[in-house]
Amino acid sequence: MSILVLAALVSSCTEEQISHNKVSCQPACEALRQKAATAQTCSKSAEDKVRYEPTWESLMKHDATPKWYQDAVLGFYFHWGPYSVPAFSCSGYWTMYQKGSRTYRLVKQKYGEPGIEFGYKDFVPLWKASNYDPDEWAKLFKYAGADFAGPGAEHHDGFALWDTDYDEWNSMDMGPGIDIVGTLVEACRKQGLKTCIALHNWRTYITYDTGRRLCPKGVDVNDPKYTGLYGPIHEPTHRRPINNRYPGDDWPYSHWDERLNKWKELVDKYQFDLAWWEHMDSGNPPDTLKRQMLAYYFNAADRWEKEVVVTSKKLWENRRQDLPPQISPLNLEIGFLPNPRPQKWQTDIPLGRSWAYTPRVGCKDLDEIIEIIVDNVSNNGLALFSVAPKPDGSLPQEQVEGLKKLGDWMAINKEALHATVPAPFDKSGTFLSKYSSMRFLRKKEYLYVIDLEEPKAPLKIPHIRPLRGSEIKMLGCDKPLKWRVVLDEEDSEYESEGDLMIEEVPDPLPCDYAWSFKIQILDKCW
Repeated sequence: MSILVLAALVSSCTEEQISHNKVSCQPACEALRQKAATAQTCSKSAEDKVRYEPTWESLMKHDATPKWYQDAVLGFYFHWGPYSVPAFSCSGYWTMYQKGSRTYRLVKQKYGEPGIEFGYKDFVPLWKASNYDPDEWAKLFKYAGADFAGPGAEHHDGFALWDTDYDEWNSMDMGPGIDIVGTLVEACRKQGLKTCIALHNWRTYITYDTGRRLCPKGVDVNDPKYTGLYGPIHEPTHRRPINNRYPGDDWPYSHWDERLNKWKELVDKYQFDLAWWEHMDSGNPPDTLKRQMLAYYFNAADRWEKEVVVTSKKLWENRRQDLPPQISPLNLEIGFLPNPRPQKWQTDIPLGRSWAYTPRVGCKDLDEIIEIIVDNVSNNGLALFSVAPKPDGSLPQEQVEGLKKLGDWMAINKEALHATVPAPFDKSGTFLSKYSSMRFLRKKEYLYVIDLEEPKAPLKIPHIRPLRGSEIKMLGCDKPLKWRVVLDEEDSEYESEGDLMIEEVPDPLPCDYAWSFKIQILDKCW
């Protein structure tokens, strides 16, 4: 983005906007001022420096999993937008136009007949976000043990949650009157977190095809006044926009051009560390656009001197992943791996019963959250949880309490997860990272054994060779634990291969779920 555009954006933050909401736009404006100042001090040679060309060969020079990402355990983002007002989760904006659907009936009963008396656009002015406090969110994410966090910048509904020049339907100009992306990114940085954004806006061209069938000509989805939200009026081609069969080849270039412009704007304004791209299947968007977007981001990160990550769905080797694994670590949506994967990967998953807010969204039980995190890390992955803010910007109380409890557990046990690798490898390179309810992780000369079941003495941990005379402790307790090895043979320096028997466990235990043992071991202990 040019310096002139940055200056214009800064000046657009008027006193009226600042007082419009409980949350001031001042942090976002200040961030823009800083970016403008930085841009002015950059030399021309630095601006012209290009390391990555928009080709797969060039882009594969990028390190897909920098050290900070390899070390990471946990991230947070959100599903939040105008769809939070009716609380019909985040697919309701297209199912509300399907006669007979639950969301159609909900909207008709509470707001008016969908597509005739009431449209998705009419939820926008009802979304006020008056209790949104990005600093409180960021503090909570940090306490819960997050390594990175950030906003969902735009979902399939096509409503942008930042101050964009490319779409009048955005959270700064309509609804809350807040640059949500900017304020949350800034708040997360203040907490020392890496920042991320989620971008799910590739398929907005067909999101409202259900409405194009339902609405009369010139009404709601088929009214030219609202193409900024609903996309250009066209003959509907899809009955269900959320699936994986989208060639996208015949979609107008203007659609892809807007995606590219928005992406560049997000990169320039917010300089995030990780992007989570959903639904970038082969041909949608076109490969040429993907390569342009990646090259722009990677070159920008070079100028910032940042190591950045772009995650995408599915498995490239089966032609189902959106981006090659040499460029992008795998993301599995509500998916898990049974064994470790050599390259770091992640799962994204709702913290509650649904991605976005509903009255019954709730929060997963703490033991389930912890098991997801521990299982993923022991398989060389991490967990990215989506919170579900209410329309007023507060988080559901169940999720707040759940994250606080997770933070209590992380304060004791994160040492056993952060910057670890699955342990061990056998000679064929196969991972042996679990035994019964135990998960094994390695960090330097230490083995961490996390038991998902409450440990009872004597506790057997098979094939472990601690250093002779070393201490074994449970994280959260200072007292060393008594132990011995059931030997097959003896060695002058080390206890030889055998089963480690921990003869006592702390009483009381330091936490209520998933207990971590720290064991100093011989390098080749299996």
